[in-house]
Amino acid sequence: MHDRKNERPYESTLMLRLGGEVATKSEGIRQQFNRRLVQNLRDALKREGIDADVKDHWYRIDVKTEDRRALDVATRVFGVQAASWTRAYKWETLDDVVQIGEELFKDQVAGKTFAVRTKRAGYRDRIPFDSMDVDRALGTLLVNAGGEVNLDDHEVRVGVEVRADKAFFFEEERSAVAGLPCGVEGRAVALMSGGFDSAVAAWTMMGRGVDLDFLFFNLAGPPQERTVKEVTKLLCERWAYGYAPRFHVVDMRPMLAEMRNRVDGHYWQLLLKRLMVRAGHELARDKGYPAMVTGESCGQVSSQTLMNLGAITAPIPTAVLRPLVGMNKDDIIERARRIGTHDLCSKTPEFCALDGGPPKVDATAAELDEQEALVDRGLLSQLVKRRKTYTVLEMNVTEERDVQIDRIPDGAVILDLRDEKKHTGWAVDGAVHMPLERAVDQVSLLPKEPPYLLYCEVGLKSAYLAEAMAEMGYETYSFRGGVPKLRKYIERK
Repeated sequence: MHDRKNERPYESTLMLRLGGEVATKSEGIRQQFNRRLVQNLRDALKREGIDADVKDHWYRIDVKTEDRRALDVATRVFGVQAASWTRAYKWETLDDVVQIGEELFKDQVAGKTFAVRTKRAGYRDRIPFDSMDVDRALGTLLVNAGGEVNLDDHEVRVGVEVRADKAFFFEEERSAVAGLPCGVEGRAVALMSGGFDSAVAAWTMMGRGVDLDFLFFNLAGPPQERTVKEVTKLLCERWAYGYAPRFHVVDMRPMLAEMRNRVDGHYWQLLLKRLMVRAGHELARDKGYPAMVTGESCGQVSSQTLMNLGAITAPIPTAVLRPLVGMNKDDIIERARRIGTHDLCSKTPEFCALDGGPPKVDATAAELDEQEALVDRGLLSQLVKRRKTYTVLEMNVTEERDVQIDRIPDGAVILDLRDEKKHTGWAVDGAVHMPLERAVDQVSLLPKEPPYLLYCEVGLKSAYLAEAMAEMGYETYSFRGGVPKLRKYIERK
């Protein structure tokens, strides 16, 4: 390209300065980090449809492109400290550099204060002058053009970087996200609820060089799953570059129903979190993740007291990372705004089925062990094995049919998923008794013709199985609210 004013040929170049943690690594580690950073940059630009040539110069990374969107993209790639849109000109003498600088900046500084900031980079022994030589000579010409030098408080910064072959003149500069390039620290799994905390925790660990996959525990059906998918996809589209993150979904509703039936209500929230990290451990063991990430913050809610945090994870072999453990809620929400997940996270539906009373705030590991022994850990393992896995960037987040209803459809075959004792105590007339454990393995043998209505204690197990049957092509429904709501419905009829 040519400058219209002086017809000098130049190249539009996005110049990237590396984060301090990258630049200070030993040569071998630095090479690995730079390679991954270039890979991530190329992936980020490709996703946005930006045609660019990315070159690693060790001390800088240059992105040659005419597409100004590259500046926004580069500032979101972890490992980049700053991004500057520049014009790169060839030079032979100091006078060339100074004259180009005068032509580019004389109109900008006229009547304003300015400071010339010159750096030499690369093979400095091939540059026959110092940075101060440029500062003085160019500054003098710009004063003659009507500018006033003020090194401490200036209106215009005249940025110049001189290399052995080219001089780069800065048009626009922005700070970037810094940190470590995604992937240089390996891969882990983040427990994702869709709220502010889990998204910010995941983002924080991405910035420490970790490629993240995600684990979501479905507690409230399709609306919750859809929203969490939206949050996760947005997070990865904006920040997770250089790899294809995965999204694992474990439907915890059967386990939640098991826990509600057998465990003291004051331990429900704590035991649910214990079961979640235990499920995370099983997934980590299966997929080779060395750690899992959670969004817990010490003392933020009653289930996250210091005692409870210790009790929840005491028997879990996989490392549990809590990057937000010392952060205030206001700071977490502000960071969510910065990373772009705030608005979606604020719409994530709350899960309100844990009404067993105020949670215990000082639980011990032994107490949680006793409560955990009351539930079927085999069911948890079965649910983890039956998980669904998606590629995040390809996930479909459109509306899904809600299987939960408040009536009995005409002609429906009714399935009671509770155990024998509860079925004998009370059941809908004509209901077929099929405990969940047996139903999971045998529903595929049922004929497709009639509609099916499923019910259980509180509507969680039935919703889980109804959705699975719907995916197999059955017209299937779950009675919302379980037996208490179903009995009231029948009494009203």
